[in-house]
This record gives sequence, C-alpha cells and structure tokens, in this order.
Amino acid sequence: MSIAVPCKECRSFSYNPFIGSGPDFERLKKYYDDVVNRFRETETIRGPLEKTLESLKQLYEECSEEGWDGYNANPITQDAYFEAKKIIDLLPIYSLPMPEIVPEPDGGIALEWYKAKRFVFIISVIEKNEIVYAGLFGPNKTHGTEFFIDNLPQKIIENLRRLYFQE
Repeated sequence: MSIAVPCKECRSFSYNPFIGSGPDFERLKKYYDDVVNRFRETETIRGPLEKTLESLKQLYEECSEEGWDGYNANPITQDAYFEAKKIIDLLPIYSLPMPEIVPEPDGGIALEWYKAKRFVFIISVIEKNEIVYAGLFGPNKTHGTEFFIDNLPQKIIENLRRLYFQE
C-alpha cells in the first residue's frame, strides 16, 4: 500500500512510476498524470498566446517612431498597444488561432484572422475603448465600431465564430 505524506517544504511533487502498487498508488498515479497532462495542454495553448504578445511588443518597439514605414506613418500609440494587448489577453485561446498583428500608418494596430480567400476578419485599435472591425465572409461583408472596456464585445465574438465555426 502507498501512503501519501504531506511535505511542508516541497515546492512540487513527483512520483516514480516504478515504485508502488495497490489502489492508492494507482489513484495517485492517475491524479499525477491528469495534472501533468493539463499542465502540458496549458503550456501548448499558452505558447501561441505568449508568442503573439511578444510579437505585439516587438511591433510596438519597432513602430513607435514617426515614419517607421519609410514614409510618413504615425508612430504606434501607447493606447493602441495597450488596447491590442488587452484584446489578445481576452481572446478565447482554446478555440481560436491567434491573429496576425499589423501596424497601421495612422498609429493603430490591426489584429487579422485569415481563414481562406474571402474569409477574413480584422480588428483595429488606435484609441482607448474603441474597436473598429471589418469582415469578409465569402460573399458577405460586415463592418462597424464597438465600445470596449473589460470584455470583448459580443459583435466581435460573433464575427470570429462566424469566421471559424460556420461554413
């Protein structure tokens, strides 16, 4: 029989799959495997999120000076950077791919999802609390502006679902 003993100084737990037997050992082994698998899934999912946030930061640093495009583009605004970051953090990362991040010459940042030819959705931010969006869904089009504070507006979520979950 295996006995679980709490360790007040331990910072993690592990097990040796070759030591132990019995129903207690099997339950502990299953619990450990479940936790490890959930952690690996989370890391796999968070990987693209972290890469996207790093890409956003790099874009902001590279495009924060006037004329970053070789012409007269406005620098990416700090508001646009923080609004884009907030949107990316709120995306349902379990069900959607991360967007491409594109600087805009007016100082804004666009988040683009491209599924196929004529299936594209774009969010653009430049000011606080405002999302401008446009989508092309085969022969259908949509566009608009949504107020944004702490949650993704329902229109944005609906259009992302329309892009990825409807044929």
